Amino acid sequence: MLKPILIAGLICASALMPAHTQEVGPGTNAAPATPASPPAQTAPPAQAAANSFGSGFMVAPGYLLTAQHLLEGKELAFVGPNAQRKWLKARVIKTHANLDLALLQVPLDSPVLPLADWKDVPIGLEVFAIGYPLPAYQGFSKKITEGIINGNRSNQEDLSQQRFFQFSAEVSKGNSGGPVIASDGNVVGMVQRKLNAMSVAERSQDLAVNVNYALKSALILEFLKDTPAAAQAKPLNLQINLRPMQIYKQSESAVFFVIGRNAPPPDPGTP
Repeated sequence: MLKPILIAGLICASALMPAHTQEVGPGTNAAPATPASPPAQTAPPAQAAANSFGSGFMVAPGYLLTAQHLLEGKELAFVGPNAQRKWLKARVIKTHANLDLALLQVPLDSPVLPLADWKDVPIGLEVFAIGYPLPAYQGFSKKITEGIINGNRSNQEDLSQQRFFQFSAEVSKGNSGGPVIASDGNVVGMVQRKLNAMSVAERSQDLAVNVNYALKSALILEFLKDTPAAAQAKPLNLQINLRPMQIYKQSESAVFFVIGRNAPPPDPGTP
């Protein structure tokens, strides 16, 4: 699931990937450890298509935002685990392919994360990413990483890419759809893409490290405007500089694992 984006007109489309999704299919050893699979009664049979995995965060009571590409080509969406270690089936309320956003309705009693007014966000701001990177290898638990906003995705002439900003907090497959949080606790963007470092290294003979991209909060707020999860932008408070452990403590209960999967065929024994 690769989106064709040029890098300064020189690097081919394969250099960027929205590939924070982790694809797990039958016959692979990449499936995350229990409880990363849905309940047994909803688990896909061996011949089913691969599941897709990523992250999401609550933006209003009962509403979770995630990346649309996690659900592309999938029939069902699950969010969890909740406080009872159970998976909940989610209903898709709205999607936007160009913005790579999907709003899910899910019966979760969880805190929500506030969205920052993007016009207040300066280059160089300290930010944190929370999500589920490579759960098959790093374990099925939320992780937090720290970095800064490095700059915008492109110059002002490239209108199609102005919606992204570059940040340096480490992310991997599984982080897609998770929040990028400022040092005052407000969400400034959603993790969506990262530079394909190996592809770029083959062409440039240089290894780019932690070059990641997030959708700006302004676009998220616009997407939510006509939905039940509509939110008001909060001014960024640059006088508040929470430590990473404080950011994690106040935000992690609003971040969840998201699974997109295809429905199993009907049970042959069912009339």
